[in-house]
Amino acid sequence: MKLPWLMSGVLGTLSVLLISLSAEAARLQSWQFNQAQNQLIFSTDEPVQPRVQLLTDPVRLVIDLPNTSLERRRIREDGDGAIDEIEIRREDDDTARIVIELENEYTIDPAQVIVQGTSQTGWSVQLPPPRRLSRAERRANRDRETRIPIEVIPYVDAAVIQTVEVATNGRGVTIRADQPLTNYTSGWDQTTSTYQIRIPQARLARDFTNPTLDNRSPLLSLRAQQAESGVIIGLQPAPGVQIGEISRVSQSLALSLAGRPQRRFVPGETTRTRILPPLDQLPNVANQRVLIVIDPGHGGRDPGAIGIGGLRETDIVLEVSLRVAELLQQNGAEIILTRADEREVGLEPRVALANRANADIFVSIHANAISMSRPDVNGVETYFYSSAAGRELSAYLLDSLLEATGMNNRGVKEARFFVLRRTNMPASLVELGFVTGAEDAPRLADSNFRELLAKAVARGILQYIVDTF
Repeated sequence: MKLPWLMSGVLGTLSVLLISLSAEAARLQSWQFNQAQNQLIFSTDEPVQPRVQLLTDPVRLVIDLPNTSLERRRIREDGDGAIDEIEIRREDDDTARIVIELENEYTIDPAQVIVQGTSQTGWSVQLPPPRRLSRAERRANRDRETRIPIEVIPYVDAAVIQTVEVATNGRGVTIRADQPLTNYTSGWDQTTSTYQIRIPQARLARDFTNPTLDNRSPLLSLRAQQAESGVIIGLQPAPGVQIGEISRVSQSLALSLAGRPQRRFVPGETTRTRILPPLDQLPNVANQRVLIVIDPGHGGRDPGAIGIGGLRETDIVLEVSLRVAELLQQNGAEIILTRADEREVGLEPRVALANRANADIFVSIHANAISMSRPDVNGVETYFYSSAAGRELSAYLLDSLLEATGMNNRGVKEARFFVLRRTNMPASLVELGFVTGAEDAPRLADSNFRELLAKAVARGILQYIVDTF
């Protein structure tokens, strides 16, 4: 008689086999076969290591459970469709055998059979969809039995991540689990620009929630997520905060954080009036101990934009950038230049230099251009990407340039420039004016005006540091 649970293709009635055994032997406690999902699930009262193979003529999946006995010698249930029957029997005094036999016309791909431990005593056997044999295949298999062993994936007792917490003093992040975390990797992920801690073969607790961060947090983001390979914890430090070392303490991982978060721009807040000192009284930031990367755009074989009278962007930005670096050094900042002469430097090396140095600020200096037929387009603008701190830095730079030069205000804008997206610190890109502009080009060609621009850029950076660090 066909069983209803096999005929209907829904989860079958649990078949429980209880036996009286010696203390040394395991027993098969339960099993169920889901016809719709082609999945067998079974459990024993003691850990066993199944041996699985696919046999032909007829095609059948054989699962041997060593040191497991059955009270009844044989249990047989008729199948439906491609499944002919499921049989559980005592193979010998020490082995119980589960056989899933297919109809004569069907087979399955052994490479797609997945046998995996689900607990210390539970197992799942996932069968691929059965495939009908061709007549030639049936003739070839007739009277010839082959045995194909199937890999068995043992159960791994996964660590459970219970909480991820930020220390109240902002000096670290603690990851707590139900067992010691001895297997993990960490480092910066270039795709997401986050620092990641990867814990393989781990899972998040059922009631796990990610911590809530406020504007005073040392982190801009912190999120733990479940992946197929384990748990990934990604975090992004706030401007001014550096990632430290990871240490193991009992059943926890402790990631140290150094530095202090800078003040952050909150979208929607009222922009305060920035008080800028005179250009000849630049603020000193020696006490803040900041490292600033100045990035003169283009260079070498890449002159950048070329405007009225052959005015080249690279000539303008290199002169201005070198003078900005000099002014910043004179006022207590430590400086790195991505280039200090007329050479070509790729975008990735510029970003890598800033990230490796763990710089506090990154400013890329450029000159703008548009079609020669639009000399009416003039003005200064600054760019940021995503980061609220980058937006604030860009606002300081724009305010300082406008106050010093009286140029046309083209605003603070958001853009996906590579050097803004890939840097790990507050970053801004400054466009000093248009080499194609009737008003801007003559001024940009003047060394005295370039000196004025350099002082304005330096002042914007220094005042930003004074107000936010």
